[in-house]
Amino acid sequence: MKKYTTLLLVIALMATGCTEDELATHEFTKQQIAAKNLAGDWGAAYNIEAPDVESADALRNLTMLFTVDENGNPDKFLSDGSLSTFGNKTGTWAWADGNSTSDVVLSEVGPITAFSISYSDNIDTITILFNAVNATGRVASVGNYEVSFQRL
Repeated sequence: MKKYTTLLLVIALMATGCTEDELATHEFTKQQIAAKNLAGDWGAAYNIEAPDVESADALRNLTMLFTVDENGNPDKFLSDGSLSTFGNKTGTWAWADGNSTSDVVLSEVGPITAFSISYSDNIDTITILFNAVNATGRVASVGNYEVSFQRL
């Protein structure tokens, strides 16, 4: 019985010694929340709007991976399945400016180096919009593109 009383006393002392002020809190920015929601694999392109059929076909197998760093900020961007869209498969991504959660810029990737992105509330679907200029390869048509992707 003495052991249980001692245990209860220790628990009571520990409980009274902790306050809510001691809990570490971190408020994420709107951009960090959006980046963390976007992080992951995307593919299975559908609802492809492109200047021509050949360019649309070049996007059907495109997959993308967005990663974030330990703080929830944009980090790596990897793509596969459409070299004429993103010639280098590996680069980095960032928000275009300090307020955007819809305009993405890419580094070390091309010929497409920026796009607008929209996503559904449940973040299972994203849509990217970009403009191809002087593109070569199968996405050779200059013009506006819009492609939706599902989370893989």
